[in-house]
Amino acid sequence: MLNDLHMTDALMEVVSNAREKANRHGERFNIFSILRVHRNEAETHSRFLHELLKPLGRHGEGRAFLQLFLENILGLQASGEGRYRVSRELATEEKRRVDIVIESPDTIVGIELKIDALDQMAQLYDYYHELERRAGGEKRIVLVYLTLDGKSPSAMSLNGLGKEKVVCLSFAEDVSRWLQGCIEKSQHKPALAHAIQQYQQLISNLTGRGGTMNDLVAGELSSDLERFKEALEVEKSLPKAKASVQQLFWQELREALEAQFGVTPSVYGGKSIAAITKDYYTKNRNNKHVGLKIPICSLGDLNICLYVNLYHAIHYGLRVEDTSGIAVSSPDLKGVVRNEMGKGNAVADGEADWLVCYYYNPVAGDDEKIINFDNFSSAAIGLLDDEVRRTLIADMVAHQVELAAQAKALCSR
Repeated sequence: MLNDLHMTDALMEVVSNAREKANRHGERFNIFSILRVHRNEAETHSRFLHELLKPLGRHGEGRAFLQLFLENILGLQASGEGRYRVSRELATEEKRRVDIVIESPDTIVGIELKIDALDQMAQLYDYYHELERRAGGEKRIVLVYLTLDGKSPSAMSLNGLGKEKVVCLSFAEDVSRWLQGCIEKSQHKPALAHAIQQYQQLISNLTGRGGTMNDLVAGELSSDLERFKEALEVEKSLPKAKASVQQLFWQELREALEAQFGVTPSVYGGKSIAAITKDYYTKNRNNKHVGLKIPICSLGDLNICLYVNLYHAIHYGLRVEDTSGIAVSSPDLKGVVRNEMGKGNAVADGEADWLVCYYYNPVAGDDEKIINFDNFSSAAIGLLDDEVRRTLIADMVAHQVELAAQAKALCSR
């Protein structure tokens, strides 16, 4: 499968040495990553940041960390008088929730943080007007959009709200700098300083900043002409090698689904499995979704179908199609499915045209099973092992059979 991909001993040595150096001080031992909560926006990042910002937080440092954030990161003068209130998941009139809100006698700050979640329609627009309503014309309004790299919000989220009304911050630069200040102020409390340092290391890992294996490998290659040439040859082979792994996954998944449902899944987003896997690594994938689908049952003019979709990561679940075979939204049906099945764990689960959507079976899986073909996650690499690949596909198909059975039960009512 990967005959075109050849790693020389010299390149293997570079990677091995970089791995050792990157973990010289135990950087790979990160409690957040070990507990598999490193990408959880609400339960890890929002909670941890909220606890540090709270004047009455368990850190016992009063307003010290909050003041650092307001003054050094947002450029706001923290008043020495008046009460500061820091809250999480502040409900809006639109039944949305602002991740973190900081309120003082003269200022209200709303923070929306993003790790993996996508922007939602009019999200920042609604948040700004909720802050505006609460400010009552008597407080300064600051709306913060916090992402890994500090990117700008989408026009969809702004919904006409001026970009100048949103402060864009990054975990990579702004939060990391603030955390360093918190660590320096916590030296008299070693356990607290170490906890903040662990979170700072998590941010470094998520954003690929400083001292990572990639940095060290790049440094080695950039100073060695022959190894650099060898690496270029490997780079040329990687898209083809990745496509080979992905193609095998789709082929075996299709065979497994056909064996279970008695019908051959159709390919969408391209003419064939070979075509979608080749194009995935050679063409622009913006707004392009590919995968397999099987019709499950009908409700009037609508068909409920099982979809296995790929954009960055594999996700699967139930969607509704109209008579022309186009996926459409069905809010009423989605509400029924939510009551019967609960929510999925994929980002796409929040999109209108998915009834329910998963990365993995929550009963028997975790986020290490997310097959990301874009960054070729560890689960994607694991597909090279025949036994691992077949087990993962079998688990995925078993969950899909359960979803199909639940859909048929709904259709039969």
